[in-house]
Amino acid sequence: MRQRSKFSFKAKILSLIVAVGLIFGGLIDNPFVSTNAAPASVEAATTDYGLASDIQDGVILHCFNWKYNDIKAELKSIAEAGFTSVQTSPAQVGVCSGVWYWLYQPLGFYIGTNDLGTKDELKSLCEEAEKYGIKVIVDVVANHLAGNHSNIQNDLKNGQYWHTYGEVHSWADRYQVTRGEIGMPDLASENYYVQQVVANYINELKNIGVDGIRWDAAKHIQLPSEGCSFWPTVTAQGLYHYGEILVGPDDRGSGNEGLMKEYTNYMSVTDSTYGKTLRDSFAAGQAPASYGNWAAKGISNDKLVYWSESHDTWSNGYDWGYSHGMSQNVIDRAYAVAASRNEITALYFSRPNSNVKQNIYAGQKGSTAFKSTEIAAVNHFHNDMNGQKDYYATSNNCSVVSREKGAVVVAGSGSNFYVTVTNAGGLTEPGTYYDKITGAKWEVTKTTMSGQIGSSGIVVLYKDGFGGGGEVVMPPIDPIIGGTVYYKNTNNWSTVNAYYWSDSNKAMMAWPGTAMKNEGDGVYSIVIPEGVQYIIFNNGQAQTDDITLQGVNKIYENGSWSDYKVVEEPEDPEDPVEPVEGNIFFKNTANWSTVKAYYWSDSNTKMTSWPGVEMTKVDGNIYGTTIPEDAQYVIFTNGSGAQTSDITLKGMNKIYNNGNWSNYQ
Repeated sequence: MRQRSKFSFKAKILSLIVAVGLIFGGLIDNPFVSTNAAPASVEAATTDYGLASDIQDGVILHCFNWKYNDIKAELKSIAEAGFTSVQTSPAQVGVCSGVWYWLYQPLGFYIGTNDLGTKDELKSLCEEAEKYGIKVIVDVVANHLAGNHSNIQNDLKNGQYWHTYGEVHSWADRYQVTRGEIGMPDLASENYYVQQVVANYINELKNIGVDGIRWDAAKHIQLPSEGCSFWPTVTAQGLYHYGEILVGPDDRGSGNEGLMKEYTNYMSVTDSTYGKTLRDSFAAGQAPASYGNWAAKGISNDKLVYWSESHDTWSNGYDWGYSHGMSQNVIDRAYAVAASRNEITALYFSRPNSNVKQNIYAGQKGSTAFKSTEIAAVNHFHNDMNGQKDYYATSNNCSVVSREKGAVVVAGSGSNFYVTVTNAGGLTEPGTYYDKITGAKWEVTKTTMSGQIGSSGIVVLYKDGFGGGGEVVMPPIDPIIGGTVYYKNTNNWSTVNAYYWSDSNKAMMAWPGTAMKNEGDGVYSIVIPEGVQYIIFNNGQAQTDDITLQGVNKIYENGSWSDYKVVEEPEDPEDPVEPVEGNIFFKNTANWSTVKAYYWSDSNTKMTSWPGVEMTKVDGNIYGTTIPEDAQYVIFTNGSGAQTSDITLKGMNKIYNNGNWSNYQ
């Protein structure tokens, strides 16, 4: 986490007895190295879901701000989506609760109860994750503690444990970067006692089942070549480690490659510059030309962590917050490139519901966009292709990652088009391949790949007959018919609008769209015409990402679609309508002011003229009309643009309700 400004802190009374007891009662002698041998049950679970056996060979879901119990409840979905690891926010107690960044200003080095949950709940998450073969990574803040030292861990209050340089003024000066303040006083990481306190905390995490550590602000802590033994001391417990190193060990364009290489003696490292290249390129509609930043400078692939965005790029306002204006699809395209590489692990960020820094709260579950067909296909590709060589190239404004028995193709812009791209490096074996997302058939030669790119702009190719533990069948999304879609207004917007469009018609309506109907209990509805593919829910200012429709009669809530069951009103038993031969009925769940029926047959397509005959209101929101016995098809419409798809009649005296016919009695 990078911060450039200090915060004002509100003092809060906190007992330090537990913290002191942890330190003085459990000061480590010699951290031991574990072999990390996985029990047979874990290996079996890993195989069941096709996950990688270790963190670096898999991909990571960053459950930023999620409660431990919310992560636990999603473990099956996370495994099914191909994530080997989940990453939590810091388990340390922050100076305050609420807004996310207080977790990055901790009071000490011990697992405490915070907005994410308790120590027991974190332990329970680790135990449950093990059943699925999922590893748990915890974010650790070790460069600093809270700015107000009145409440920090008592044994670290002495001035000998702190640097006194002051604020960082030059980010290209390594001395300032490692000894200066980034909003909070800087711990003297070279101090032996500080190192033992932090190492003791890492052992505490390990003892409850944590598998890996993400080191916040790792670039701000010195290396052995700089006279500091912090890293060899705190990484000696046999866990997986990766460090957040934004830009580089300092912000020089070159000259710090040796320091970056030294970090990799103890941990994997982030390549934030490449992540920015990826998302900026796709946001501009261009396939990125670069295949990697630190990889090109000699850092080994098996020591790199890629992302398309991180919590800093989303949550930090306009100080590093430069991805919160990009759609999820742009980020997903960038992630598809990052996560399809060999040996490099990639992190997928679960976006909070707000992109306003002060409105992002610890303990709130973020987006579940990680469940999408595209992300699952990319993740399983990453796992199945483990160990196969890769080669990156751009062709016809597409990114191409070639592997020996598969490939990932990502369009720089656009979707639903046929393309021929290069077989990058000639690496992918010639033959017939299938896209795991759409099922489209692709042909690969020694030099080219040809096939159809789907609506997401992402293609995941497997050679016919190849598929490991991650073999998944990705069903194509059915064509969208007209009908009702719903939105759960968890943001409590006073007004909810729906703005929708398709690839072939991007001007279906003017921004911000049409006001949705309030159905009560936070649910809003709108009737969409046939052919709509994408939708954005908004209040005129705040908005969701671009969302791909999954059909009608579905509700969008917290990043996912699910079936929506309309609660039927009980019919009035008095004065029932007597059906007559030739009648059909329609349940007007969209509350159209007018309902019309346009019907025809194969032999007579002109039984009525568009938009059909007006139906008669017969009971509540039920409408009926008489049609010829030889009619075969019908469309129900309001005569003003909203309509159902072509519906095959199932006989007379039937009612059509939410996509189904039933007897009308």
